[in-house]
Amino acid sequence: MRQRNAEVAAAPRTNTAFEQRAERLADRGLFLKKFLAKGRGISAATPSSRALVAGMLREVDFSRPATIIELGAGTGPVTEALLDRIRPHHRFVAVENDPDFCTVLRRRFPELTLLEADATRIAAPLQGMGVRQVDVVISGLPTPNLPHRAKLRLLRWLRTCLAPDGVFVQLTIVPLFYRRFYERLFESVEHHMVWLNLPPGGVYVCRRPRTHV
Repeated sequence: MRQRNAEVAAAPRTNTAFEQRAERLADRGLFLKKFLAKGRGISAATPSSRALVAGMLREVDFSRPATIIELGAGTGPVTEALLDRIRPHHRFVAVENDPDFCTVLRRRFPELTLLEADATRIAAPLQGMGVRQVDVVISGLPTPNLPHRAKLRLLRWLRTCLAPDGVFVQLTIVPLFYRRFYERLFESVEHHMVWLNLPPGGVYVCRRPRTHV
């Protein structure tokens, strides 16, 4: 499956400019609908911009073999960029819990390994897929707004499964506001602004989950 994913992803995508614009409009409509329905349960009212996606993936060394997990894939802007970059030495799994988003992802990326599950309850499902150690976690979750127990489950999984030199990359649309939150969870936290996002966003780059919070 890993080889097939990489081979299909390496092929150029053939959507026309019109189709791409139509997809983006549909994505924005679906995201806004979910945001209005779920509020803080969705990280943003619109999908991640190209600038924000580029800012997140800048932290990934694609030249190295790696297991990459995307949490909260949504309608797939980060997913698509990852599929375009992965190679046979990568394993990539996207995680999404919303059925409507999963329908979009399956239609748009038939080659994608998609885990439809709560992103804070993925330890057992991933182990069932043979994933025991993860090198890169790309998160589009509204992590600071998760219920306390969900945050603890996520941190427990990261402590157990993130490689010693692994990285947790988290998008934010409120730059620097949550820095102290992430510093309580990780020993090393960097923040990079993404000025071209509307509104200006940012990326947290976190390493070494703390053993006590």
